[in-house]
Amino acid sequence: MREVNINNNKGVVMDKPQIKYIDDKPPTLEEMQEYVGGYIQVVNAHNGDQIIMDEEGKMKSKSINYKATKHWIGENATAYDYVVGDAMILSGKARLS
Repeated sequence: MREVNINNNKGVVMDKPQIKYIDDKPPTLEEMQEYVGGYIQVVNAHNGDQIIMDEEGKMKSKSINYKATKHWIGENATAYDYVVGDAMILSGKARLS
């Protein structure tokens, strides 16, 4: 999210959330916090991958990350929750133990 000023009208532009895929080695805590922009939350995806997101992302009004949410719940599932903001997807050797 960033503030803009167009013709003396102030507003906010919501940036599209990004996903970073990692499969070779686990990222450090600092790398995860920097990427998601806050404290981390780890959830397990339906396929065994781990999704790292900002634990306070909803309180910070971050945009919904539709791709990460789909990866979390699967293609045909109904979501009662969702991922917001930038997310990391860890698979293979990158999974946290």
